[in-house]
Amino acid sequence: ASFICVLTAILPNGEKIVCKGVTKGRIAEKCGTMGKLTFGPVLIPDGFDKVMNDLTEEEIGTTHRQHAWKELLEKINHK
Repeated sequence: ASFICVLTAILPNGEKIVCKGVTKGRIAEKCGTMGKLTFGPVLIPDGFDKVMNDLTEEEIGTTHRQHAWKELLEKINHK
């Protein structure tokens, strides 16, 4: 299973920038803690034994959303 975040920016000149971030893992047999990330209670990221919502920010590291934002900002800043 994968969580995927795709962000698109349309620049004033009409240029389109599309960036994607991915967090790979597997679907949990039992839901974890609700209330953080939308689907965080059901995805166990690769290398872990608990769902995303039950991990600390330090354990998770960079998520699919953060990867996409970082890439988008880098591309916009290099224009």
